[in-house]
Amino acid sequence: MFCINCFHKNTKTVNSRPHKKQPQVWRRRQCPECSTTFTTYERPSLADNKKVTDSNIRFNTGWLTISIAESFTHDPLRGKENAFWLAQSVEDFLSLKKEALTTTQISHVTYEVLKRYDALAALQYAAKHQLISSVRKRGRPSLYEHEQPLDESPSQ
Repeated sequence: MFCINCFHKNTKTVNSRPHKKQPQVWRRRQCPECSTTFTTYERPSLADNKKVTDSNIRFNTGWLTISIAESFTHDPLRGKENAFWLAQSVEDFLSLKKEALTTTQISHVTYEVLKRYDALAALQYAAKHQLISSVRKRGRPSLYEHEQPLDESPSQ
């Protein structure tokens, strides 16, 4: 790892700890050249480790980030600001799974993460990826079914 201050090529690890809840490692590093101490967070990459079985390509966080950002049509600025971090959350959750990844599994996990963050974005994501077909449930009456027409008076 290079130094963030002087760009010296080799730094030494002073302290290292695994994170309790996420698949990442916290490391305190020190540069032998300028004596700068800094912290790094290292995490596994799904792109390097897992293939998506039904599409025969590697997992791509960039594609997932774009897909999440596109689901924020109601608030594009919020989507641009938070899509990467939401994709990181999805990737963290998927990295804990032992079995091979599928596109439907990725889309369901993304939908669940979005549902906890923004319900409308989750709904838009689900509609785009065919996770839902209709918001209404069968057999429920229409909202306007029990209303009287404007030209008729209620019968007594």
